[in-house]
Amino acid sequence: MKKLNWKSTLLTLLAVFSLFLLGACGQAPKKAYYQAISQEKKTDIHLTLEFKGDKMMSNKSESTIYYKEAGITKEQFEKIVSQYKELYKGMKGITYSVDMKDDYAVETSTTDYTKADLDELIKNKIVTAPANQKVSYISYKETTKLLKENGFKEVKDGKFEELK
Repeated sequence: MKKLNWKSTLLTLLAVFSLFLLGACGQAPKKAYYQAISQEKKTDIHLTLEFKGDKMMSNKSESTIYYKEAGITKEQFEKIVSQYKELYKGMKGITYSVDMKDDYAVETSTTDYTKADLDELIKNKIVTAPANQKVSYISYKETTKLLKENGFKEVKDGKFEELK
């Protein structure tokens, strides 16, 4: 058996380290941005999707809603918010908050799919899934397809259109 010299050992270690580094880089989550905005109704929804391959990792939603233009009173909106707070209370992987102003509200929610219980999300109709089918992950491809069908537009580099 041939004895390895220090150059061979160093090259072997460098090759292994390079493969490890390349593998780790390939595993970094990617981000995609979507927006649904209505200047007439003064509503604006920003979505930031984080994914690896086709597997969703998280979803952050920031919505700005002007009550009057959206056809809702502040009190009606507060009732809706209280229902969501109750629904999300105690759910793993979900954070939800609302900043109520006189004329508008800014609603923020985040779902971390790596921590959330998918069965619980489906049961509470937070996530839709085919009936009688076990879901092991949320599909990025299917999510973006549904977003586009519902009027969301992809935004490059997180440069969202502003409400006027």
